[in-house]
Amino acid sequence: MRYLFILTIVLFLFACGKDQAHHDHSQKIHGMPKEDVTKPSDERLIYYTCPMETHKEVHSARPGQCPECGMELVAGVITTEDKMEYYGCPMLTHSYVRSDTAGTCADCGMELKPMRLVKEKKESI
Repeated sequence: MRYLFILTIVLFLFACGKDQAHHDHSQKIHGMPKEDVTKPSDERLIYYTCPMETHKEVHSARPGQCPECGMELVAGVITTEDKMEYYGCPMLTHSYVRSDTAGTCADCGMELKPMRLVKEKKESI
């Protein structure tokens, strides 16, 4: 029942398509303005996260800086298997779920997707 509720909320948020600021008491989600992103049709922006492996739990719907180290957040995108760096959960709040093999997210049960981090600003996603 809990998973159905979470899935419903996620689908609702994606369907709305509104540019609303998200608030999180952990202050790991920032209310910064969205950047215009040019991306190939085979990739989809999911979240922004810290490029440091030790801060992979930091997530944001918008670009900004990591609250733990100050580094610029990078885009986490769903991509094709030939470009992927890891399998990850497509939920914003599960940016820390990363695996070398396909499977499901231990937290929500969603299928892990092929993902990569876009680490350079000039690289298009």
